[in-house]
Amino acid sequence: MQYLELKSGEITICFHNSWMGVETVEVNGQTYSKKSSVYGAQHFFVINENGKPVNYSLISKVAADHVSVVVDLFKEGKPDYVNIPLPYGSKPKSPALLAKQEGLMRLKMYDIDIAIDEFKKALQTTPNDPEIYFNLACAYSNKEKADEGFDCLRTSIEKGLRDTENILSHDMLAYLRVHPDFKDIKKILERIA
Repeated sequence: MQYLELKSGEITICFHNSWMGVETVEVNGQTYSKKSSVYGAQHFFVINENGKPVNYSLISKVAADHVSVVVDLFKEGKPDYVNIPLPYGSKPKSPALLAKQEGLMRLKMYDIDIAIDEFKKALQTTPNDPEIYFNLACAYSNKEKADEGFDCLRTSIEKGLRDTENILSHDMLAYLRVHPDFKDIKKILERIA
């Protein structure tokens, strides 16, 4: 129903709502907050920037005209954006999103080479999406390419992969988990836990 993108440094924060009042905050392709709202909501989330946690708050509210919706974005308690009108429109289907979805479909079908190509296409326009790197690691693990797989896993963690537990349990990462170098990934996961 309404959609807005805000930039904070190299971070792209997407905010959108539905006609049912569900508000969603996404950062670099990952959902960080989802809440139901009638008159607005506060979304608190932490983004890993250059290895350090940074606190954000996005506040949606009814504007002074009592009709439209505006948002404020705070970074570490300081305003980045204030009273930004939320325009009508839906979340666009970007070529990167389409490539990511195609890559996921190909990965699930074990069409690994095409999956890798699609994920690389997606990275050309969304190089900060940690899920793409995670999925590339799965693909490389299936091809038993340990170096490429570990590079992608490290990058996914550095870019702020939220579901790091998946690294320890995802079936497609089995080859990497039994590899002797997986101990380095475990150390990284222990540091960020």
